[in-house]
Amino acid sequence: MNALADAIPGVILLGRIEPNEQTCRVIDVCGTGLESFQRGAVLPIITPTLEDVDLDSEFLRTQGAQARLVMPLLSSEGIIVGVLCALDASADVYLYEHAALLGVAALLLSHEWESVQRRAELRRLRARLSEGPGTDSETGFADRDGFLELLEREWRLATRGTVESVLVTCSVNVGGEQNAPDEAVRNVAVKTVAEILGASARVTDHVGRVGQSTFAVILVGCRIDEAPAFVERFQSALGRVTDGRHPPLEISHNLQSLAAVSAPEDALKGDERVGGTPTTHKAPHLAQGTPG
Repeated sequence: MNALADAIPGVILLGRIEPNEQTCRVIDVCGTGLESFQRGAVLPIITPTLEDVDLDSEFLRTQGAQARLVMPLLSSEGIIVGVLCALDASADVYLYEHAALLGVAALLLSHEWESVQRRAELRRLRARLSEGPGTDSETGFADRDGFLELLEREWRLATRGTVESVLVTCSVNVGGEQNAPDEAVRNVAVKTVAEILGASARVTDHVGRVGQSTFAVILVGCRIDEAPAFVERFQSALGRVTDGRHPPLEISHNLQSLAAVSAPEDALKGDERVGGTPTTHKAPHLAQGTPG
């Protein structure tokens, strides 16, 4: 950060994307000239596409920033976890060389960010594995029995009106019926989906492996009309990671409001379907839809 501040005009900010995905919180700042941007500041973001992120230019101008360079911090699962940006009070100060330097720094910080998160995730998985039954050994997610316990707890809260939650089930089909791959290839593909699904979920959500190639996520504190945004975020990240890979993946999903089912087990049966007919994702080799 200090090296960037010496080489690029203005101030350099490192921000973390907040859970609401509409703001980022400044966690580090270097440079001088814009005193309104300090650690802990919350900045509104705009997302023209799920593949990119930018800061709200109108808000920045109200804070004195006339020029900006913004680079996303991208995890290997395709999730945008933060931003690295340069801001200056003068317009038209940034050159191509500044953007290239900031881009390289964003790649390095993305790697470091993910390394820290991986170590934290390993500690969490070790703690969960030490708890004994209820955990899927291949993914570290709750297994079907363990997930059903979590599901029953959240279902009770939902039916009481304490908190609204949605269940998302995702089924993975590798290669299609005509070109089914061998077990090793299928396992790699399923684990890839598991990693991206886990990265897409929030800290407050619950993720489980409820079948050999089926996963489920409880979106805690989420309304049914908000749940498609999670599915879109997951599929966008999966598309970035699997673009051009073989064999192709087909992802089917169901959305269920927990308050709308009579028993928690019923939510996993997929009786209520979303969308009606399958649709094709634009990313190569990735399709999405509802179980047929």
